[in-house]
Amino acid sequence: SYVTSENWLNFRLASRSSFETVHGTTTTTTATANIGDEESESLWRLALVRDYQFRETDDVDYLHRTIKIDDSRSDAFLSTDNVFTASNSFESWKNWRKIDLRIHHRRERGCQCVPTSEKIVGPYFLRAASMWSKIEQWCDDETRSNTLGWEIKTSLMPGRPLDPLSHQTTRVPNAQTSALKAVYSFYSGQSDPRMSVSLGDRRRRRYNPFRGLFGGFQAYHIVSSTMWMEPEFGGFGRPEQEPLGSDDDDSPYLIVAQGEAKVMVMQLGSGQVYFLSEGNNGTKLLATERTTTLDGRDSILRWFEEHADRLHRDFYAVREIVTNDPGQILSSLMRYPTLADTVNCSRAVTRGVELVASALFVPEMGIFVYSIRMRLLAPEDGEGYMSPEERGFDTCQLLSRHWRIGKCPPDADEPLVEEVRGEGVIGSYPLLHEGRYVNYEDVGASSLREKHGSGYFSYQSCSEAKW
Repeated sequence: SYVTSENWLNFRLASRSSFETVHGTTTTTTATANIGDEESESLWRLALVRDYQFRETDDVDYLHRTIKIDDSRSDAFLSTDNVFTASNSFESWKNWRKIDLRIHHRRERGCQCVPTSEKIVGPYFLRAASMWSKIEQWCDDETRSNTLGWEIKTSLMPGRPLDPLSHQTTRVPNAQTSALKAVYSFYSGQSDPRMSVSLGDRRRRRYNPFRGLFGGFQAYHIVSSTMWMEPEFGGFGRPEQEPLGSDDDDSPYLIVAQGEAKVMVMQLGSGQVYFLSEGNNGTKLLATERTTTLDGRDSILRWFEEHADRLHRDFYAVREIVTNDPGQILSSLMRYPTLADTVNCSRAVTRGVELVASALFVPEMGIFVYSIRMRLLAPEDGEGYMSPEERGFDTCQLLSRHWRIGKCPPDADEPLVEEVRGEGVIGSYPLLHEGRYVNYEDVGASSLREKHGSGYFSYQSCSEAKW
């Protein structure tokens, strides 16, 4: 018959008590004690595999990795600071059991304990802890995140024990929510200080609407910053026009993140994360890969892990957002790949002038947005620098542009090349000095506005993605 881990626990306590009663603590030999410890270790290793979905092939150190609930803290459910290595498998199992009990609401004591949904997956929680540690480190490092890191970190709401399927409106047979529980146990979305009545008008005015955890882009008048949403369980459901019906999973979904013209959702039946373009009435697109070996069960965790890894490897950078208010300087995480991403970012230096280019596909809008950054290298910039005598000029100015944009239709043997020529770039004629620039902007009526800056002169644009 089926024996639960709770039965094992009671049996273990009883057997040890009987052992001490019969033999006495003074008569226990080292060899006997070792055999008992080995048996106990084997027993609880099997419990970790069966109850919390570790693998039998996992090494002992990994099986002993667990997370302690800090009962002295009321602000968060789990913390990355409380990940530790237990002394044995039983201690590890006890900590996972505490997390399990907190997440899955149990019935009254004395009756059979049955979770309202599937048990937690220990490895998912360890992966989530590692992922959040990378994001915390990036936010805390001002050399990488500037003040935006502080803004993002302070906007993160405390983690909480989520059991989505305990809500009457969200019960789905065989739902895949284990990865969701792991992610939201450490933090549970970003807050919007504009909605807080406790904040004064001054703080609300200083609010940065572009501090989305998942960043975005700017091109012309389009500014996108994707915020991580606090879970709204009442918001589960399928939109009337059924944009999620393009595959076999038509289960309810949870909105995970939201940005300009897009919504990120997780479908409860499969656990898969999707983009919904143009709000809730657009096309459904996979946010993470789905293959024969990668199903949707940990999709939300893989999506977070990919973003955390890119932050950790400095593939994204913090940039200033150009707003309609000249006196307001706001920053945002820009998803244009940086030079650290050698696959998706290009660099060229010609006679001391450096150009850096990268592009980003925006599926929800059907466009590519791209960023061009240029500067005249100064001596401290190192590789590629040339003195004025070597390059033949003191300053240089961008007066015209010539683009050759290749697009690849599905049935074409060669890309279709579109050529674009014009004066300046987006109405600007930057004059490059070593380490700085002066930008002359065309403001109409044959007049130019002068703007000074240091480092790179940069601009963004976009191109339609027909294929």
